Amino acid sequence: MRVALFVVRFAARVVGDERYREQWEADVVGARELGMSPVRVAFGALVAVVAMPSKGVAVAGIGPLGMALKHAQTPRGRVLAIAVVSALLVLGGVAMLFA
Repeated sequence: MRVALFVVRFAARVVGDERYREQWEADVVGARELGMSPVRVAFGALVAVVAMPSKGVAVAGIGPLGMALKHAQTPRGRVLAIAVVSALLVLGGVAMLFA
């Protein structure tokens, strides 16, 4: 039980949200009542942390794509920026291929 609680507290610190810690600790404590292993529940929480999208700082893009994404404000604008930069890179590659 202590190992399971340690794993859950570690996972909650990685996420950085106190709500997850409280919820996962309650899941670990209540696992025995349901006939489940607390350690398996704790490692399930750890797997959930790996699958969760990060709220932290993302690495900024470098080069033309990074500049385009920096100026695109909406999701549609980001998709358009990626499409335009990708098309330009492909056209540049084709031009170099036949040059």
